[in-house]
Amino acid sequence: MKFFKSIGWRITIWHSVMFIFVLFLFSGFLYITFSDMLTKKVDSMLARELGLITYCLEKKDSFAEIEQHISGLPSFARVNKEEIYWQIENEQGQIISESHNLHGNRIKRSNLIEKKNENFLVWNTELNGTPIRAMSVPMSPKGNFKYQVIVATYSRILEQSILNLKHILLFLTCCFVGISGFIGWLISKKTLQPIHQIINTTNQITATNLYERLPIKGQEDELQSLCITLNRMIDRLETSFTQIQQFTSDVSHELRTSLTIMRGELDVALNRSRSEEEYKRILHTILEEVIYLSDMVEKFLYLSRDTSNSNQIKQKPVNGVLLLQYVRNHLLSLVTKKQINLNIQTPEPLILYGDEDLLRRLFINLVENAIKYTSIGGTIDIKVSIKKEIIYIEVIDQGIGIPPEHLPFIFQRFYRVDDSRSRDQGGTGLGLSLCKWIIEAHKGSIEVRSEPGKGTIVIVGMPCL
Repeated sequence: MKFFKSIGWRITIWHSVMFIFVLFLFSGFLYITFSDMLTKKVDSMLARELGLITYCLEKKDSFAEIEQHISGLPSFARVNKEEIYWQIENEQGQIISESHNLHGNRIKRSNLIEKKNENFLVWNTELNGTPIRAMSVPMSPKGNFKYQVIVATYSRILEQSILNLKHILLFLTCCFVGISGFIGWLISKKTLQPIHQIINTTNQITATNLYERLPIKGQEDELQSLCITLNRMIDRLETSFTQIQQFTSDVSHELRTSLTIMRGELDVALNRSRSEEEYKRILHTILEEVIYLSDMVEKFLYLSRDTSNSNQIKQKPVNGVLLLQYVRNHLLSLVTKKQINLNIQTPEPLILYGDEDLLRRLFINLVENAIKYTSIGGTIDIKVSIKKEIIYIEVIDQGIGIPPEHLPFIFQRFYRVDDSRSRDQGGTGLGLSLCKWIIEAHKGSIEVRSEPGKGTIVIVGMPCL
């Protein structure tokens, strides 16, 4: 039912249930305490009057004298007024004396007798159909049983008081159930009002207005923390949407450029018959664009992992020496073609911790970039050092360098310092972006230092195993 799915009504119900539970506990405690207090008061009165009668008996007065003596006491007038009855029984249970207001009736014993102490017995019985409470005590001069003195009084006042209290508590309970439900509803409405505002504001935020944020106001409570958390989530969504839009735009531009070049060359080739050399030149141009697109698609596959959890990357110990040797062998054709001197200086053993495939891609990209922008006959150095449990791997070239104004942007996707020159070198603008993601996935760091005309230093920092 929709009724029970509402948090507001659930809060109201729970508030009412808890309030009623506490009220029942309090009412039960009050009922038991009040009943016990009235019972003790009645028993105390009976014990007092019982003591008065036993005192007279201990003086060894005759029963007539006892009755005359007790009737003449000022307190006995109050006893009769309060409808207190008494009777004295012998060993055989025969009544040998009784109060006048019994009118020949007998205070009967009950099957349920409560023993107050060694001598006093208390029980509830009836007199002429009216409930009474009785108390008795034996009189045993010199240890021999002689008399049984019984005193009783009407318990209807006691029972009526307890019954009235029960009715009052039930009435108050019913009243407080409604009051507690209303108060619970007000509390839930006041408590959930900010949440409804958050829901309304959140529903208004779409992909076209991700710049909007939830208002943060009020006390520093859980709702404010919720607003802050949601705003941070929206920040991340806005950043992601912006990156996706930029990425889509950049990919479209790159694909359109390459496809335009290939289409133009094919149009030229089909326009009229051409020589074998011209066809080879056209096919060579198309092949370069196909290689460029293949390289870009390959890097897209790596960058697509950027949307996944980097914690899912399988990391294990990797032999760093063998890894760098693999990079050199992989790029040996490029190094030989440009007659570049590639030096690797690394301590042994060198153990890296990470995904071996990704680390290979990282250093292949960095060394390949260094080769592209290093002049023929130049030198590239790869130096490894360990400082404060951090492994630093430096790729140093003597290439053309990077102007300072471009350094903050070189890790952005498709960013090129010189677009035409980068395309001539076969660059896609994705290599350094991919390197940055790989090193961040390994909880490392990457830094680029460069001066135009002097070369570039790329410093990769990785935590030791």
